[in-house]
Amino acid sequence: MEELKNLVMSMPTSTPTQDDPRAQKMGIRQSGNACYVVSTIVMEGDKVLLIQEANPGIKGLWYLPAGLIDPNETIATAAKREVQEEAGVNVELDALIAVECSSSEWVRFTFTGHIVGGALKTLEKADKESLQAQWFTFDEQHLPRLRGDDILRLIQLASKWYAGCRSGCAPHRTLPAHIGHGNSSIRIVGVYRDESSRLSVLTLKSAFKSTSYPVCFFGNQYPEMAVAETLKVCGYEDPLIVKGVLSVEHLGSNSLDGLCISLLVVITTNKLILLSDCKWTPVEGEVA
Repeated sequence: MEELKNLVMSMPTSTPTQDDPRAQKMGIRQSGNACYVVSTIVMEGDKVLLIQEANPGIKGLWYLPAGLIDPNETIATAAKREVQEEAGVNVELDALIAVECSSSEWVRFTFTGHIVGGALKTLEKADKESLQAQWFTFDEQHLPRLRGDDILRLIQLASKWYAGCRSGCAPHRTLPAHIGHGNSSIRIVGVYRDESSRLSVLTLKSAFKSTSYPVCFFGNQYPEMAVAETLKVCGYEDPLIVKGVLSVEHLGSNSLDGLCISLLVVITTNKLILLSDCKWTPVEGEVA
């Protein structure tokens, strides 16, 4: 998986520039019609770091350190800034463990991280960002009143990631790559394994020496739907088997604040009606 992730992150994509009519029609952009949101999960043993909200309407409720990405800010920088502002501590990010989308309204990136400095915010230092930060044991009996239950699944996911670290299973440590895109797209890494366990990946025919992958845009629909529609053109109508995100690319500049998400998708048949610019490429060695 690590070798495949590194391979994909180096591949070119056919994402259009900001001036391309396709991009203006099909993509979402942070400064245009979508919000990029970051949240960070810091755990020590079975305890998770939560902050108490200060904003009217949710004041007194607890949540993960989270917030919106500022203009010209990278995803990782925003995540670390939000933890410092809301929890009072400085963190280094360990891994991007979740990417969630709500059509074209928002995209949320959730990280794991560890504390490298600072001190937990107390009520004496409450401000507009938060009231305080505290450690809580992660179970329903010990958690305070939450702003939203959506973070429970994320904390469970982080718990598994931390457990992998403690057991020496070397969990993934993917972080966003600083590569600019004019709009938001998905690089489809569709793989098929035949009866002899030979692995192939769906690629685009290209005059260049490097390999590239099919790309679709998600603007007014969920990413999974965009991928399904793209593969349907190739004759694939079975349910998607999404294995996860291989990479996220985002530069953080106003002119290139789009995203490119490399999504690993398992395809259950190689009998596709391939477009003229698509082909199956065998995968060998450690990647396979």
